[in-house]
Parts: sequence; C-alpha cells; structure tokens
Amino acid sequence: GAFSVNGDLLDVKEDIGRHNAVDKVIGSLLLTEQLHRAHCLTVSGRISYEIVNKAIAAGIPFLASVSAPSTM
Repeated sequence: GAFSVNGDLLDVKEDIGRHNAVDKVIGSLLLTEQLHRAHCLTVSGRISYEIVNKAIAAGIPFLASVSAPSTM
C-alpha cells in the first residue's frame, strides 16, 4: 500500500509476489497522477534490495514492512 504524508491510503494492491504488488501500486499511482503524493510504501513481506530500489526510483521516501529486511 501507498500512503500520503497525512496517512491517507492512496492505493493498495495484492499479488502472489510482493515485487509485483509494488509494481502494481506504483503503476496505479502513475496512471492516476498521484505518485507525487506517496510518502510511504508498506509491504506485508520481506523488504528486498529490489523493493528498496523501486521505492527510490518512484521517489517514495519511506518504506515499511512487517518482516525483517533481507541480508542484502
């Protein structure tokens, strides 16, 4: 899910792969011209190096997860 600086839910997506869900959220925000409002990206699985890169590329400054990050 993606949230605004005020904690408003901007978008949420599900997928078997967490990477795909992140792609869907970012893509949806791009299509609706809301990506600039996203300040926090949350994932229900482990944060990987690739997910960190996706958040950085999208300009989302905060990333949170309910699981520990990968060793990388």
